[in-house]
Amino acid sequence: MTLEQNVKLAASRPMGVAQELAGAPLAEDAVYSRRVILIGEKAVLKHDNGRWCFLNSLRLLSRVVGDLEVVVPAGVPRLSQEVAQVLENLWSQRSVYLVPEGQVKFEGAAAILNVGVAARADLPWTVINSNGWVARCTSSGVPLASGVSQSNPVGAMLAASFGVTEVFKRVYGISHEVAPPMEDVSFSLFRMSMTDDDIGPVLPEVIHLPSTLLLGGGAIGNGLVLLLSQLPLRGRLLIMDKQSFGDENHGTCCLFDDADWMGEPKALKLATWLKSRTAMEVDGLPSTIQDALDKRQLMSMGIDLVLNGLDDNPARRAVQRLWPSLLVDGAINSVGATVVSHSLAHHEYACMQCTFVEAVVDEKGVQTKATGLSCSSLEGNPNRLLTDEDIANADEAARPWLCEQQRQGKTICSTIAAGMAERLGLQLAKGFRPSVPFVATASAAMVVAQMLRSRLWPAERFFHEYQIANLFIGPSTGARLFRLASKSCICTMHRTVIDSVAEQRKAVSSALG
Repeated sequence: MTLEQNVKLAASRPMGVAQELAGAPLAEDAVYSRRVILIGEKAVLKHDNGRWCFLNSLRLLSRVVGDLEVVVPAGVPRLSQEVAQVLENLWSQRSVYLVPEGQVKFEGAAAILNVGVAARADLPWTVINSNGWVARCTSSGVPLASGVSQSNPVGAMLAASFGVTEVFKRVYGISHEVAPPMEDVSFSLFRMSMTDDDIGPVLPEVIHLPSTLLLGGGAIGNGLVLLLSQLPLRGRLLIMDKQSFGDENHGTCCLFDDADWMGEPKALKLATWLKSRTAMEVDGLPSTIQDALDKRQLMSMGIDLVLNGLDDNPARRAVQRLWPSLLVDGAINSVGATVVSHSLAHHEYACMQCTFVEAVVDEKGVQTKATGLSCSSLEGNPNRLLTDEDIANADEAARPWLCEQQRQGKTICSTIAAGMAERLGLQLAKGFRPSVPFVATASAAMVVAQMLRSRLWPAERFFHEYQIANLFIGPSTGARLFRLASKSCICTMHRTVIDSVAEQRKAVSSALG
């Protein structure tokens, strides 16, 4: 595979989302030629929340824009050092430049993201900041609230996700009719509501976690690991994922920078990265959850907390077999982010097995109709490039169109996305949606927020499910959902056994210290 093909593969998932929103193909060269600027205000950047907003935005922007100019003001030495460390290995679609504060030129920029308070209506300007559990963002000319002193990385992560969403809309030319600019948005991850009145409680100086499993090392998993590195955690963590890093992950995984990670197991690389940045004991296991359960590899850990970053419903159902006290699941599609929680303390609500039921839709049939590809071409790795054999085996009427997709360097996944957009009115098949990293980090922020809230403040109202249906429109599309446990599900029929298993696990955890 050539370097150009590698870059196209890395760009295919974000570009697929843009094409889905635009309803038409986009010219990659035109998109990546648009200049983007990341700046910040010293008064905000000197606080943890400002630093996290800036660093998270830097990691996310590099995945989805072309030339990126980074401006770090004088007087924030810690941030300057951290930016330099990130830039040593940062992967980017094109180039990332450090620009001295006095030499930045706003004229001609396609988008400017400011971590601060000041807003400007005369420029393609978005401003973000966060305070405690609250994430703020606006692309209007009205400045944001200035309070940023209560440290909490989940609010900063969501604010960065909002800000990069706004940049993406400008750079990729998404119309206001499809996704209007966010204006004076404030969203509380503690209350799961649009409010700036309550920044939520202060996090403890040390947060002790029980034996924990992080399942999934893809886009959401990367966001989860980054957030865990920013929290004062103690405890034991196992990261599990069956896959290795590939070119396509560059466009969606915010920690995948180092060339040494290519082709290596996601679980091991993420565990090594996190181990050097946390006081937790961290291990990685390249495995499916089904295999680990069948081989009883997790029995000795006494896992009592599970964080999911998955795109696979069978895995969601399988991990529920551990019956931890708390399981928090992050899910995304191309535009929306969701968090689903199951708590043994709130057994009236659905577990993962009755939340994520088996789909009965003939997805392969829908994909074949949209693309003309044969069922054999649709099996296996959706991120591989379209081949001559795929075209030869395809429906004859679709071959000219497939040849054009091949000429553009499309993968199977992006070919499906294009076919859905052009032929079936932008309905994308489940499991094959293109994706962008900032939707994944929004989901990760909701997952970690729910985990912290449930463990540290259990008396607060329990949220079974919360979804932001369309991040490109903003958190105004958010909704709380509650699904009652199915009477025919194991979580209801065998509740006594599940509670007994939970008690035994507590004993194991106590013995492990």
